[in-house]
Amino acid sequence: MDSQLLLDLYRRQSKIIFGYLIKNGCTKEESEDIIQDSFVKAIQYMDGISKEKLSSWLFMVAINEFRNRIKKHKKIYLTSIDELEFFNNLLQEDDFTEDLLSNERRYEVKNCLNKLKDGNKDLLILKYEMELSYKEIGLLLGFKETVIKTYLYRARKEFEKEWLKNE
Repeated sequence: MDSQLLLDLYRRQSKIIFGYLIKNGCTKEESEDIIQDSFVKAIQYMDGISKEKLSSWLFMVAINEFRNRIKKHKKIYLTSIDELEFFNNLLQEDDFTEDLLSNERRYEVKNCLNKLKDGNKDLLILKYEMELSYKEIGLLLGFKETVIKTYLYRARKEFEKEWLKNE
């Protein structure tokens, strides 16, 4: 195992994973535990994963670890976002209605996000809350940029549908 590779991976990925987990409602301590568990798995299975896919594999391990904790503890995590910034970024991409920006709807944005499929919610948070580029999201998840654009389009449409359902 290449310890320098692992150290570089930790430097690159731990902040992104930590931010993602916090945005999904994890406490600081839970996020640190999940990151630690993910890196322990990385150490165990690193030899079986190609270096090009190690970053995206690690991110997916962290997401799966988070979801397993939710199931195991039957704990409900509420997405923690800066709703106004998220919404402004979303509207810049796809201007489906301008009246959605009112401050009274912040709670509804969180509710709507929490009703989405996990994958779509993840993509929207990575793009509009964490403000990662399509390329960065693709590298994290192990997909091409064009695939990420397609998935994000579908996620935005699911968000819009859920939002309009609550109108």
